[in-house]
Amino acid sequence: MLLNSTGVIAKSQHEEESALLRRKVEELNKNTARLIVEAGKLIQESKQLSAQVKSLESPSTKSKWPPSMHYEATTRNSD
Repeated sequence: MLLNSTGVIAKSQHEEESALLRRKVEELNKNTARLIVEAGKLIQESKQLSAQVKSLESPSTKSKWPPSMHYEATTRNSD
């Protein structure tokens, strides 16, 4: 038997609590591992999206004029 602040706890009750705690810790560890894997996937996706955005913003794909001037130039030419 063990003593605690409220009195005596039977050894079997202590073992049950310990087993429950171990299961909870195992579950927490599994969930943590899943979260780490998902975070890794999200980081990879974020890098890919960032690369796509950068490729869209590259100077070779940009117009010679700013958007407002491009609009004015196209509307003038269509008159």
